[in-house]
Amino acid sequence: MNSSSFLDCCREPRLVRIRTLSESSHDLAALQRCTSCAAYWLYRFHEYTDWASGVDDLTSWFTRLTDEEGTRILGAAEHEQTDLSFVRRRTSWLNDRDGVRRVKGAPHQPWS
Repeated sequence: MNSSSFLDCCREPRLVRIRTLSESSHDLAALQRCTSCAAYWLYRFHEYTDWASGVDDLTSWFTRLTDEEGTRILGAAEHEQTDLSFVRRRTSWLNDRDGVRRVKGAPHQPWS
């Protein structure tokens, strides 16, 4: 993913996925890392489709992690359920149909 200029880890943020935590047809949670400064980010994506109106609501959250948090998530065994509850209160970037803005918290588990 070519990360957007709104991310604030460095002057030229570019995130790459280094571990998928959960994935379904309408949800994704992934650990990402900036190739410019090595900062860890939790990326969460959710899609809601209203079949009656034909409207898709695509929402992404980007939550900056500490090095310790990123290393812990990266090193967790594949079968472990990674506790992400701390992101519920962590300031994050939200990108949806209304644009990009800072929000207090991000989802800590998938909808589906």
